[in-house]
Amino acid sequence: MKPTIAARLALTIGLRTPRLLIEWVLLGTALLLILVMGFEIAHSPHAVFSSNTGRQNWLQNSTLGFQKIFVLNTVTRKDRRRNMEALGRFHKLHMEFAQTFNGDTANALAASKQYLINGTHLACYLSHLQIYQRMVTEGIETALVLEDDVDMEMDIKERHGQIMKQVYSKYGKDWDMLYLGHCTIDANEPPTDGMNSLTMRTAYGQRGVQLYEAKYPMCLHAYALTRDFAQRLVVLLEERLKTIGKEIDLILAIGVEYGVGTVLGTSPPYIVQVGRTELPSDLTQLKEGDTAQRLLRSTLYRLGLRNKDPQTLARYMD
Repeated sequence: MKPTIAARLALTIGLRTPRLLIEWVLLGTALLLILVMGFEIAHSPHAVFSSNTGRQNWLQNSTLGFQKIFVLNTVTRKDRRRNMEALGRFHKLHMEFAQTFNGDTANALAASKQYLINGTHLACYLSHLQIYQRMVTEGIETALVLEDDVDMEMDIKERHGQIMKQVYSKYGKDWDMLYLGHCTIDANEPPTDGMNSLTMRTAYGQRGVQLYEAKYPMCLHAYALTRDFAQRLVVLLEERLKTIGKEIDLILAIGVEYGVGTVLGTSPPYIVQVGRTELPSDLTQLKEGDTAQRLLRSTLYRLGLRNKDPQTLARYMD
């Protein structure tokens, strides 16, 4: 007797079920691998900017394409930490806070090791130096170092993406340090003479950020560096503590002038200092001049964490 239609259908389904199950398992595994690989690419310290992976990847990256973002913060400056945490939340950035040295600890080290610099300037010096030492010992290939008194453009990831495309297009991975912020005009910075304010504002609004090889960069509130360069700086800076005794940003600027490495700058900067008026400095007094700089669209002002819109400020201290 011939099997009924229902019986034949049941038999067919029964025979195909194992095969269908295997096919679904294989398909699911493939999709999972694609998702994992996509996540790793989006969060890789180099892949985001070293390849043409498209706009969405560097917008998603939580460390701006570097392996880590370090924020130097004094434990007593809760006002500054609040601002940095707000910036991190708004821009979806993963920041690691690194405690800075204090003046008393710095003075004790200066006395015991015969350093030619002391006080808060030595504390700042050692705070940056400890990041370079960590990069060497922990194998951190690239890092962005921020001081805790900065503000950022609202579209920082867009602007930074433009800069990093220029970096990897021209230098590949053969760069040592990149200033995302600086406080004085550099001799090699693209000229803006002859451009009226409306033209400059229009270009800046269109994210016309430019890359250049720095000549004498000043201030260390926002910069990135590689592990190889950090290793060289550890040797240089430890030696300079006993032979020169100058502030760390000045020693680095002189080093750049004499060709210590491939050091790049951004024009205009998109990470700037809030300034001594709104965030008093632990290093210098307001009478020495304010350090506040212009931003077209300040993140902290948007978040209600600044009293004045920095849009009308000067670009640099000088």
